[in-house]
Amino acid sequence: MLVKQTVLSTRITKKNILLNEFKALDCFSIVKNDDALYFTRIPRLQKWISGENFVILGTGGSSLGGQCIHAISKNPKNIKFVNNLDPSTLNNLFSKIDLQKTNFLCISKSGETLETVCQTMLIVDLIKNFENFCEKFIIITENKKSSLRELANEFNFLCLDHPETIGGRFSVFSIVGMLPAMLCGIDPKEIIAGGSEILNNSQHYLRQIEDGVSFVLDSFSNGLKQHVSFIYSDKLAFFGAWLAQLYAESSGKSGNGITPITAVGSVDQHSQLQLYLDGAADKCFTFFLEKQISALQISDQFIPKNLAYIKNKRIHDIFGAQYKATISSMLEKNYNVREIEIPEITPKVLGAMFMHFMLEVACVCKMI
Repeated sequence: MLVKQTVLSTRITKKNILLNEFKALDCFSIVKNDDALYFTRIPRLQKWISGENFVILGTGGSSLGGQCIHAISKNPKNIKFVNNLDPSTLNNLFSKIDLQKTNFLCISKSGETLETVCQTMLIVDLIKNFENFCEKFIIITENKKSSLRELANEFNFLCLDHPETIGGRFSVFSIVGMLPAMLCGIDPKEIIAGGSEILNNSQHYLRQIEDGVSFVLDSFSNGLKQHVSFIYSDKLAFFGAWLAQLYAESSGKSGNGITPITAVGSVDQHSQLQLYLDGAADKCFTFFLEKQISALQISDQFIPKNLAYIKNKRIHDIFGAQYKATISSMLEKNYNVREIEIPEITPKVLGAMFMHFMLEVACVCKMI
């Protein structure tokens, strides 16, 4: 099982949710497209991807999916993501990378994203006198006139088309996410397989999505318009940021919307949890736990007397106990809570999570 969802609240009323209305949309059905990875066969790209270091320029949906994938990779190339125009960040980047040995991937669906266009022009100006500098850039943008495409045409950069019918925040299964996956040493087909399994298994996973949609809608209809994703996995911290954008941009329309909040366990038990337990009861909570098995264990001889209860416990046991205790404290307050149990994160599991929540958000927003 790739993803297991359990709604722990008792007030959920099942809604009549028509998931089939969304399954044929390009942002979901791309996982069924045999030619979705066409770009892997482009000789010029194959040469570019053999480089030593990479900088990926993009913001929002052009960056967050790639950062999620990078966070779970075990053998990535040397990759840096730049998504802002903070001068100190840019100066620090340029002081630490060897521009001669670095390739650049610039992603903007519209081709007009100010941050990405400015970053690209800045780097072009820095390296325009390098031999064959045009081979160091790949541009991903829509096939239409734009500032970024004009730049690509002027300098003969390889320019690949961003799918016109897929919005940036839903683009992770397209070239926008799959090319960074390749740089991370991950076979894109593994991520796509996870998404495809969710999309196709209507007997199990789609029922879970319907339960999730009902959970969020029930919370929303009861005035709980803030949705906290409490994530117990450092590797999934960027997934929290990706999910926050998906919910915020998709639901924030016409005076309505769900405010996404991301917390990382157990760290934010020591900061945000006080607010959640004793503050305003205006939130619902989704807990994520990556189920890890580790041999890490503290020797009993080093455990102080007041922590005797952790004797013979491995670190993953303690981490899991923190997770369960936080959920229990929420349920004691009668809050709306669900949990997502995830096996140890693999590319296929991450692909399943991407698809699960893309479908959930689409359904929630349609019904709102």
